[in-house]
Amino acid sequence: MKSSQIPAMIAVAVFIITLVGVSILVMQYPPQTEKEYDISSLQAHRIVMNDSNVSTYYRTYFHVQDWRVNRTTIVNGSIPDMYGMPITPEEDVWKVQVMERTCACAGIKPIYVIEGYVSTDSGEVFNISTMKVLETSYDASTCASTACH
Repeated sequence: MKSSQIPAMIAVAVFIITLVGVSILVMQYPPQTEKEYDISSLQAHRIVMNDSNVSTYYRTYFHVQDWRVNRTTIVNGSIPDMYGMPITPEEDVWKVQVMERTCACAGIKPIYVIEGYVSTDSGEVFNISTMKVLETSYDASTCASTACH
């Protein structure tokens, strides 16, 4: 072997050792994936929207898609039950929110809100409510995508 080939051989050896080391680490510590739930966020949204009171409220007050925000997030800890009393389910819970402004004009305006809590395991509904509130008394970040603020 010529002395000019030694640096290339060392580089190849370092590359192979690095590749093997990375492979071992990836197999030992696989990348984190999103948790799978029996009830998906889309299914939770449908469960809430299929409630008879919610569907009536939705048909009555929700008319402009551009003023609407849909959000489904995981919550854990204390949530309200059907009577507004705090409960702490053992499983994770989807919080489904559908909100729509009452108009597109500037300033703080009322919004129509549908809010529901659905089990990620069984699809059980813990609470569903409908309300009309000022943006500031609910959550100003909910309508950021509709340029309310």
